[in-house]
Amino acid sequence: MAAPAVVIPKRFSLGDDPRVIAANELFDRIVELIAEAGLTPLVVDDPFVALSDIGGLVLPGGGDINPQRYGQAATTAVYDVNDEQDELDFILAARAQDAGLPVLGICRGAQVLNVLRGGDLYIDLVAGEVPHRSTTAGELFGWHPVALTTGSRVRTAHNADQVVVASAHHQGIATLGTGLVATGHAADGLIESFEAVDGWVLAVQWHPEAPGTSEAVQRAPFAALAQAIGIDDCLARR
Repeated sequence: MAAPAVVIPKRFSLGDDPRVIAANELFDRIVELIAEAGLTPLVVDDPFVALSDIGGLVLPGGGDINPQRYGQAATTAVYDVNDEQDELDFILAARAQDAGLPVLGICRGAQVLNVLRGGDLYIDLVAGEVPHRSTTAGELFGWHPVALTTGSRVRTAHNADQVVVASAHHQGIATLGTGLVATGHAADGLIESFEAVDGWVLAVQWHPEAPGTSEAVQRAPFAALAQAIGIDDCLARR
């Protein structure tokens, strides 16, 4: 029996920006983690790919969403905006949710899911007590704990009340979109994870795939996605 297929939108960004290079490397690790969870990763560049034989969707990290999508103007802090990428990610996310497929969003992917449902973002976080990105030259990630909400999908996936995560984001969730509830917070109050009340959506602002992350934290969201999909559920949709 073939493992259920999971769609991942291709990354279009190229260039020598260290953040772009890192995002492309992390993308490859996400593909590996999907496979290690017993699923079949399917990288696509067509937002209208058939979903009838698909088990779920993973939205990976990457550059910034065009701020016009959430009612703001770009600033000098906004980087790597790619409207083709936005179209691919947003259309796939909308179609997957309409089809009732489980969806996992990671960093940018979490922000896509929030904006899709009418939420908005802090366009550039002010540096504070929590290192949401590294401030050390040559390093990408900041590391910090996240408190997980009892009874939430993310708490169940990690079997812990708190996890230490790798962050590399200069934006963050400001207002949650319709049907979304916060399930994890950093010490400064920033929303670090959320889920949907009207379908299986799990979104994390951190990078579980980051080098140096514990194996348990790396695998947890992908194992939760695999459990949500289930081989029987996937076959029933065929």
